[in-house]
Amino acid sequence: MIQYVIGGIMVVFGIFASIFFPRRIKNRNIEIKFLQTTPISELKGILTDNAKAGLEGYRHYVEIKGVAASDTVQKAPFSGKNVAYFDASLYQVYEETETMKDSSGISQQRIKKNEVLLSNNKSTDPVVIKETQSGEKVYCDIGQSGLQFDTLKTLEKFEPAGNIRQYSFFKNFTYSPMGSRTLGFRMVENTVPLGQALYAVGEAWLDGIRIYLGRPRDEKNPFILSVRSESDIIRGNKTGANVVMVLGILLALAGVLVMIFVR
Repeated sequence: MIQYVIGGIMVVFGIFASIFFPRRIKNRNIEIKFLQTTPISELKGILTDNAKAGLEGYRHYVEIKGVAASDTVQKAPFSGKNVAYFDASLYQVYEETETMKDSSGISQQRIKKNEVLLSNNKSTDPVVIKETQSGEKVYCDIGQSGLQFDTLKTLEKFEPAGNIRQYSFFKNFTYSPMGSRTLGFRMVENTVPLGQALYAVGEAWLDGIRIYLGRPRDEKNPFILSVRSESDIIRGNKTGANVVMVLGILLALAGVLVMIFVR
């Protein structure tokens, strides 16, 4: 009896996943396709006119394009490059000895390489989207919930433990030994480089003289800040929808097999 319950649940969830999520992603792509890009200078005029008309706090759902900029110097910890945003992770890579028994019950030792996350640092200033022609800017706080935020992996490097002092980040850095010995450290930086082309969708509003971009009040609407182009995002969404549909169908089929063959 239990096999019918488990199999039935798998079939229901599989059918739901193969229909609901691809449809949701398809609707998201339709929304992105039909949005027209608004120049930031034009957006500022729209928001300013509404504020003058007494519509303080007016929010305008918009698609904008520009390049990454920054009002303050933000230096990525490992590469030392000035960026609009960084997310830097440091992993300690070490060896440890494991004792295992083979099929004959004889103990054998093997050396295994592992790593552990030591630190993760992210810049906290809003990402600035700048219109190159006018110089007008839009500010987006990447800590907002619901934001699809895409960056570039601009550094992934392993350094032996004896070489880390060449990096300024490690000048006052201490760590605890792990395993049998520490091999070194893996550094990963995901950034938004200065001057990087950006694509953004969200609700814009005027706060003083600054334009901010935030999460739409209708949570079904896309909220995006990405280093990828509009076409790349749509193509990626299509691929994701197809993967979810196939996984849902496989789950439903697995549920049928459970009901038939499990006793």
